[in-house]
Amino acid sequence: MNLIKRLAIALFFVPSIIHIFFAGGIALSSFLSMVVFLQMFELREIFITKGLNMPRIVLPLSILVFFAAAYTSLNEVVLSLLFIFLIVTGVDILRNRLEGSFGRISASVFFVIYTSIFMASIFRIRLMDNGAFLIFSLMGMIWLTDTAAYFGGKYFGKHRGIFHASPNKSAEGFIAGILMSFIAAFIFGYFGNFTLLQTLSLAVSAGFFGQMGDLFESMIKRDADVKDSSNFLPGHGGILDRFDSLVIAAPVFYALLYFL
Repeated sequence: MNLIKRLAIALFFVPSIIHIFFAGGIALSSFLSMVVFLQMFELREIFITKGLNMPRIVLPLSILVFFAAAYTSLNEVVLSLLFIFLIVTGVDILRNRLEGSFGRISASVFFVIYTSIFMASIFRIRLMDNGAFLIFSLMGMIWLTDTAAYFGGKYFGKHRGIFHASPNKSAEGFIAGILMSFIAAFIFGYFGNFTLLQTLSLAVSAGFFGQMGDLFESMIKRDADVKDSSNFLPGHGGILDRFDSLVIAAPVFYALLYFL
């Protein structure tokens, strides 16, 4: 039954997401803003279990920061983060909530950056020349990297426990993922007519930082002693579980493309 649910959700969502990413524009930004909201909701629920209750106002504000990062300049992004800081700080001051205030304020600002600004980089990549193929290449690369890491660890993994955030991940699986990313990057680069720097940027972003994104989310969940970020997608976990690799790989890829 669990497998049937996973397949049904995949058959429905995957074509829809491909269509949205291909269309770009307001369809993509609206979809990503919804993802940002759900990620923030999941993170807030996770940290409530740690006694760190971020104000609910952060949820809609995270969408505003996303649109600022997607459509405007760095100045507006900084101002939006300052606004978040002042709102969250003001809530604690007005309610006289002193205990845990530093944790709430820090977590609120950090996770808005983690979700809103990092996810906005996906939209920024889509706006670039050949942006559709760039973002599809990154997403395909992340899937291939995860697949290679899984099978590399399953059949060759002897050194496990090197990452306490994910004890089942092995050094061999991690390396297999990186190797696959470089092989696949040159294949994608050939068909996408990428420059050498774009190809290497794709390999590093998906192969190394994509896996780091997965480990970062695992670290958060392990700290909170939860298995999935939520049950939003039956059989697949939460929204954060589905975008954990992309949310780190995308801003790295965008930064490398932008500066190189």
